[in-house]
Amino acid sequence: MLYASTPEDVTPTPLARVLHWLLPAHCLGCGEPDWRPRASLGLCPPCRSLLVRWPARTSCARCGRLIGAQELPPGYCCGRCRSAPPPFAALLSTWTYQPPLDAVLMGFKFRRLDYLGVQLGRALAEIHRREIGDVAAVVPVPLYWTRLLARGFDQAAILARSLAGELGLPYRRALRRRRPTLHQSRLAKDERRRNLETAFAVRDRAAWPGTRLLLVDDVTTTGATLRAAAGALSRAGAEVTALTVGRTPGPSEHVRLKAPMVEKGHTRCKKDTGSSRGGARGTSKDGWTGAGLV
Repeated sequence: MLYASTPEDVTPTPLARVLHWLLPAHCLGCGEPDWRPRASLGLCPPCRSLLVRWPARTSCARCGRLIGAQELPPGYCCGRCRSAPPPFAALLSTWTYQPPLDAVLMGFKFRRLDYLGVQLGRALAEIHRREIGDVAAVVPVPLYWTRLLARGFDQAAILARSLAGELGLPYRRALRRRRPTLHQSRLAKDERRRNLETAFAVRDRAAWPGTRLLLVDDVTTTGATLRAAAGALSRAGAEVTALTVGRTPGPSEHVRLKAPMVEKGHTRCKKDTGSSRGGARGTSKDGWTGAGLV
């Protein structure tokens, strides 16, 4: 892709419209040319319709884990959270981490498509404003300095800044990474928890007692990173709500989620071959491929 889509809050000039027509951006999901000058999340309309909202009404109100197919009473918590409450008051996730969301987040994290962070922050604010409630500041899950240096930017920070601006809240770097950690996607569940023990430290601990904070990251799988980061803030006296763009379904959750209908004639992210030339490979962190869950 030669250039990113024009941000939604910027009116494209006549020249920009001509350039988009001559050199269209490619949809991150299917790779098809998209002549629209302002593509939402870098996706064409059919791919945008494939984004699957995480089913909050059938999930634990605390950890967000999908419990069943039936709608649960408000505030219902799973047995795990009742016996061992996590350090956050709630873990909110927007979409299921599957194609085409994986291509959007890969483009954001590894192709430096910063406009996606702005659009994702706007989407999170629109969807979760009521659930977020009255918080004092937005806090990103930080990278360790060596990974930040290698990558050149912090995707969670860009996302958190955009979300804070949309909500009219301060952005605060309340956390820092104390040490490097292995990539969570390469570890088993117990290894992920051990990998993150003592990984986070709180800046200016005296500032947070009694403060409600919104902790932001791009994706959660087992929740280990968010538990470790929220735990550090909680020990400093803060009350934490966590929010992510995507959530990877666990093995028992796959069968409870259904794929959306695909527009007739539209190219889906293909199993084992990844997306077309414009997108990232259609593979989730747990190795699942395809455009939807069944």
